[in-house]
Amino acid sequence: MASSNAMLDRSRSDPPGTWPWRWAYRVLWFFVLLTAALNMLRVRGGFLTNHCADLAVPALLYVILRRYPLHTRRGTIPRVRRLLGSTPELAAASIFGASAATEVAQRFWPRGLFPGTFDPLDIAAYGLSVGLCYLADRWATRQAAKHRTGTSSVPA
Repeated sequence: MASSNAMLDRSRSDPPGTWPWRWAYRVLWFFVLLTAALNMLRVRGGFLTNHCADLAVPALLYVILRRYPLHTRRGTIPRVRRLLGSTPELAAASIFGASAATEVAQRFWPRGLFPGTFDPLDIAAYGLSVGLCYLADRWATRQAAKHRTGTSSVPA
């Protein structure tokens, strides 16, 4: 019970604008776990088992790397966030690059570290997923800057 209270206290102290990232974090985890379970059970679920994970996993990695959770349990910023998530551009490029590299590895090394079948649509899904997260991050950053400086978002 104490851990759930700590989680509630931490969510109450999150800075403004964090709730959409917290919501995205939870929804993306749901889809990652759903697609993993369906694939492990060898269920043919069409989009859910073919491309949903290709959209959800890079997006979840982006949210974790850039926005949520804000700190580790010890209250520090994770090292990987400081290295690869310091800017939206660096986060997007590193996640897309790593995701695309796993797909390209399937083309040249189909039974290797990332076994599977090469599908160029997977690379497009990675790009779409990371691109949407990047745009949302840039928009949120601009909104936070407007909020800090006190400028109105409504044109005069």
